[in-house]
Amino acid sequence: MRRMAFVLCYFVLGVLTTVQAEGPEVSARWNAETTDWTRKLEIGDWGMDRPGYPKGLYIEGVTVKEGRKVKNPVIYDNDVYDDVIDDEWTFVMASLGQLNLVGQVLTPVYAESWKFYWGDEWIATAREAMGRAREAGFDMRRIPEFKVGTEAPTEKEGERKDSEGARLYVELINKYYRKNPKLPVLINVGGQAATLASAYCIDPSIAEKCIVYYTDMGDYNGDYRWASELIARHFRVVNFGRPGAWWRSKLYQNEWNVFPRPEYREAWDNDENSGEWHLLSQTGNPLLVYMVNGFFRGRKEICCSGWKADGYCDGTFMHAWIPSMFPSAKLCDVRRGAVLQVTEFGPDQEALVKQQSMEVLLDPRAYGKKCWKCNSTR
Repeated sequence: MRRMAFVLCYFVLGVLTTVQAEGPEVSARWNAETTDWTRKLEIGDWGMDRPGYPKGLYIEGVTVKEGRKVKNPVIYDNDVYDDVIDDEWTFVMASLGQLNLVGQVLTPVYAESWKFYWGDEWIATAREAMGRAREAGFDMRRIPEFKVGTEAPTEKEGERKDSEGARLYVELINKYYRKNPKLPVLINVGGQAATLASAYCIDPSIAEKCIVYYTDMGDYNGDYRWASELIARHFRVVNFGRPGAWWRSKLYQNEWNVFPRPEYREAWDNDENSGEWHLLSQTGNPLLVYMVNGFFRGRKEICCSGWKADGYCDGTFMHAWIPSMFPSAKLCDVRRGAVLQVTEFGPDQEALVKQQSMEVLLDPRAYGKKCWKCNSTR
């Protein structure tokens, strides 16, 4: 009896922690590059420089005319919330009502080539990010609590693993597709795609109801092959990274044209008011002060000597608001799927991203009743 009970418990545990596909496989495909803009377009159509729309990469269902508001629901999915400043940009945009953030997912899964796994620490970074958002004065009604997705210390243990994050994907994608199938959910994947891949195993139909913006699927963020290959084969993916043009390392931090830049070459040679940093730090807003001291002055990807190549690189879905940040793209074979690969990102695009993001971060309307130039409330 004891052995039978053990077997039964083991079976139930397996059902709870592993998901199986509930229907036939579904694949959403990009169409060939659009050159005839007079025909009726559908989701999956894309092209460059559509007349009447902003320059750059046009995607049907995503890109809007000048002056129009991007209304697509957004799910933000990352592996750690303190290695880039994309979550801060996302929170500000959401608080301003300019971004419809409907869900957040944290995916603290192991990837074999990384050779490290800090699940609890990564989860803590998301909690801390939400705490800073509240302290900054954001409208938290527009910033949903995050759900933990695939958490596993090995790749094998992460395959088809059930999680709150995977179930959230299925719930939200289907919910917003029912509301408006012409506005696909935008998914930003800044780490490994294990949670979204497991969500597909629960409900394969979600593949045709969303568009996935992926950072570096063909390299380190796609190292978890089971997940990245499944996403590449079945979803419409916009991939930003190698091979491409984002990873252009700079020798010194003040050469990087996206960040607010210090006065001198290395971060440790500057105080928090050096160069353009003072635009953030002198506001007195705790979130912006943290960005200077927690990222620009101390995060290794940003201020390591001889390598300055991080920042907004996990926020590829910014394209929806800045179409011209991607001035060229083509369909490429990435992770065994036909992926829309971004092929150029130069100084002009850096300047666009910087201008837009700094204007957003410094917009006092995002911070509600938080007093600027002090730490008290009005």
